[in-house]
Amino acid sequence: MGVKQMELPSHNGKGGGVDTGTIRLQELGYKQELKRNLSVLSNFAFSFSVISVLTGLTTLYNTGLSYGGPPVMVYGWFVASFFTILVGLSMAEICSSYPTSGGLYYWSAKLAGPSWAPFASWITGWFNIVGQWAITTSVNFSLAQLIQVIILLSTGGKNGGGYVASKYVVMAFYGAILFMHALLNSLPIAWLSCFGQIGAAWNIMGVFLLMILVPVVAKEKASAKYVFTYFNKDNGEGINNTFYIFVLGLLMSQYTFTGYDASAHMSEETKQADKNGPRGIISAIGISVLLVGVTLLGSPLPSMIFLTF
Repeated sequence: MGVKQMELPSHNGKGGGVDTGTIRLQELGYKQELKRNLSVLSNFAFSFSVISVLTGLTTLYNTGLSYGGPPVMVYGWFVASFFTILVGLSMAEICSSYPTSGGLYYWSAKLAGPSWAPFASWITGWFNIVGQWAITTSVNFSLAQLIQVIILLSTGGKNGGGYVASKYVVMAFYGAILFMHALLNSLPIAWLSCFGQIGAAWNIMGVFLLMILVPVVAKEKASAKYVFTYFNKDNGEGINNTFYIFVLGLLMSQYTFTGYDASAHMSEETKQADKNGPRGIISAIGISVLLVGVTLLGSPLPSMIFLTF
């Protein structure tokens, strides 16, 4: 006896047609609460700007350089990319069936079954929100430290008597950045969509600027053999195990691949979310993989930064 499979209704693309994401929510018995104003581009921009290859890579560049060096930065990126793509494809498939703003915790409740749903939803929700807190605090604190360095360099540098902001000043920068981001996130969704698209464009342009500017200003350049074969074990921590060093070096790449579930969380505000939500997840991961892959393979960036370091 065959099992009848439920097929999602297709969007007719004509005026008066009901959005397929809304229809899917009705099939789930889920009440639509938010307005669907986001396009697939806006949905993609949210995830891509949260992944943010610029802030993700540069925040832990020192980790990649210290643990393994250029080979770990290059090979580690593709190792992390491979497994992240697998996770992203799975999430995209689930998002197409459950295009709700709850995202992961709602999915876990549905997939775990009635008995385990409360626990699965609770543990997933808490892991998700704690992860979001950690990402927000780490990126914003890194920005505060960057401001500290910019002020130091612009006032003469460390050896030239430049101003070194104290830890209290850095914490003040950090608090101001957090407060500014809180205000930004309270703005209407149309504004946030615009900021997301600007952020996505800035990340793409920033990567290509690094590819051009760093080779131009670098005083030393390493050979391809050095980039792909020299494994740095001089990490200053006394760690000599090759595998363990490689795993630690992977943190640079894996830290970058966070936040692509943003497309799922924005799905209830996205047109045709059962299709465009998954597209946002997959495209954000895929373009990030390609951008950094081209940067690492198409320019001597890791080796030159390593030599400078």
